[in-house]
Amino acid sequence: MFTKCIGVLLIAFIFTGCGIKPDPVYKEVLTPIRCQAKMPVKPANDGSFEAHKNKMVYYLRCESALKYCLGLTPLKGD
Repeated sequence: MFTKCIGVLLIAFIFTGCGIKPDPVYKEVLTPIRCQAKMPVKPANDGSFEAHKNKMVYYLRCESALKYCLGLTPLKGD
C-alpha cells in the first residue's frame, strides 16, 4: 500500500514538470545600419554666445544626417 502511494506520488511529481510552459522573454535587438551621410565636425566650446550658436547648428546638422539615414527626409546641404 505504501509503495503504491509512493509510486503514484512519484509519477505525479514527474508529470507535473511537463505541464509548466516557460513564458518567452522578448528582448529588443538593435541592428547597426550602414549610412552614407557624413557627420559634421563638432565645434569648440569656449562658453561664448557664438560657440553655443555653432553648437546648435551642429546638432541640427547631425539630426538632419540621422533622419537621412533612417529615410525620413532628404539630406539638406551643409
